[in-house]
Amino acid sequence: MNKPQPPKAQFIRFDRGISQYNHDYYAALGLPLISNSNYIRNVYLRIARILHPDVYGFSADEKIIATQYLAKLVNPAYNALMKEQDRSAYQEIFKLLAKRLMLRSRNITIHSESACELIMTPSEDVYERLVTEIAKVQYQSLPQILDYTAQISELNLVYILYKAGYRHGASNMPPVLAPKLTPTSTKIHTSNPLPPPSKPSYGYNLQYAFEKEEINLHIKSEDTVIQARADETLIQDASESGEKAMINNRIKVCEIYILQSNWKAALQDLREILRMDANNSKCLALLGVVYININQLQMAKASFKRSLYINPQEPLALKHLLELEESDNPPSSTDKNAKNSAKPKPTKIKKPNIQPEHGWLSHLLKWISSRRS
Repeated sequence: MNKPQPPKAQFIRFDRGISQYNHDYYAALGLPLISNSNYIRNVYLRIARILHPDVYGFSADEKIIATQYLAKLVNPAYNALMKEQDRSAYQEIFKLLAKRLMLRSRNITIHSESACELIMTPSEDVYERLVTEIAKVQYQSLPQILDYTAQISELNLVYILYKAGYRHGASNMPPVLAPKLTPTSTKIHTSNPLPPPSKPSYGYNLQYAFEKEEINLHIKSEDTVIQARADETLIQDASESGEKAMINNRIKVCEIYILQSNWKAALQDLREILRMDANNSKCLALLGVVYININQLQMAKASFKRSLYINPQEPLALKHLLELEESDNPPSSTDKNAKNSAKPKPTKIKKPNIQPEHGWLSHLLKWISSRRS
């Protein structure tokens, strides 16, 4: 008899910076968005040593909270960023997010003084310096971990907009960001620390780290969440559950893999998604597209049919299954002859005989040929 699997720990999110739209794994580890795998690993090991309950002298309650941060913030971020392909796809998500925000002109509130400083003086050096300053103290105090992480997520949001061409206050720029503070120094802003995650219990799933902020996120969704059709955006709707949002986000990553013709990565991720949600019609349709491109047509048909069984209106499955059926049933020879006889024979058009112009080069060639003869 199969034992029921325990529920997977949900990644901690909050409504500041990139995290209000997508998982910000870089902020969870206190990393600039340009970090490589070696640096990511070193930072992860340092944080893991700090939070490990057997290493640091926490009280009983602090050990529970530290374990929550390690399981729901640090470990998922490390697992998501260690693969080069995953990081590349993640960067593409950020580029699309920045473009979408610039088109929407949302007036996104920026709370931290460090992010406001980056808005006023955007540059690669300033961004890396500010992220590094916060990362040094990010995991030194349990009650302030989420606030520091939110500050880094705000820096990451400002940075991806800067890389997309956004310049705050420029006459030709939409009002995308709304800084609440005027930066006076580079001191880390910690006046309103976020509360720690709740204590775990059996069957408990943590979507966000604090319930009051989640309620405010639903109430003020018009100001903080971009509403867009699922086939046009990577931004998650605030009303989705944590697991559904995660699955939809991974499907978007697979779409990027498919656009890049990275069939191996797309196939692996789509199969993993189906293990979490076996009845995801869009995932099955995308899997069929991958099978077509790796020349496994029977597997592609099965995926499309399964997708349409779950959702008869799945457009991707309808389109490609019809194409496969037509390729399997070509018109017979009699049909071809009938069609050919019905078509009028095209009249042959003779190509005009265009003589080349006689110039000095043609005269030279004639002279050389006459000398040889």
